[in-house]
Amino acid sequence: MKESFKDYVSAELRSLRAEHNYKQKDVANKANIDVMTIVRYENNSTSMQLDMIEKILSVYDINLENFFSNISAKMQNNI
Repeated sequence: MKESFKDYVSAELRSLRAEHNYKQKDVANKANIDVMTIVRYENNSTSMQLDMIEKILSVYDINLENFFSNISAKMQNNI
């Protein structure tokens, strides 16, 4: 079964956090959002809001355009 766009977003958020060796709590503190938001986004268990994704990405110094371009490339290559 092919993954949904949200599945790719969740996986990419988990991957970024792992690359930076952060715990979910670390990302939440740095982004100034609730840790449960990080948990739900990474587990794809809630509707995602673009402004919240942007806050999370600010922790990694990544902009939305690069983030979604990377996801698009992975989707095209089924990675």
